[in-house]
Amino acid sequence: MDKRKRASGISGGIFLIGLGILLITDWWWPGILLVIGLSGGAEQIFRGQMARGIGTIAFFSAIPIVIAIVQSTDISWAIVGPFILIVLGVITLVKTFYLKDNVEQEDMFETSEANDGQSF
Repeated sequence: MDKRKRASGISGGIFLIGLGILLITDWWWPGILLVIGLSGGAEQIFRGQMARGIGTIAFFSAIPIVIAIVQSTDISWAIVGPFILIVLGVITLVKTFYLKDNVEQEDMFETSEANDGQSF
């Protein structure tokens, strides 16, 4: 089984387990975001894209945490909303200037691994 099929299988398994847990706990919102982040991040990690995978898991895990904190306190969404947009902007800039080089190197490595077994 090649790396991509294995990563997709792992991602699908994590997603189904997450859906089962959501059915048991009845925590659909924002729990579905956590399930999506875990399955997507795991797939990226198993494909060798560690930085992307960790970023995906962190992003999709932060959303439910922020929502839970805001709902349990008296913090206004008028304060939280702009803060979230600022954080998303900073993340986008970091990904653009820092992680792009790392991701290109990972993609090049993946391509060279895939071509190792082929003759031209």
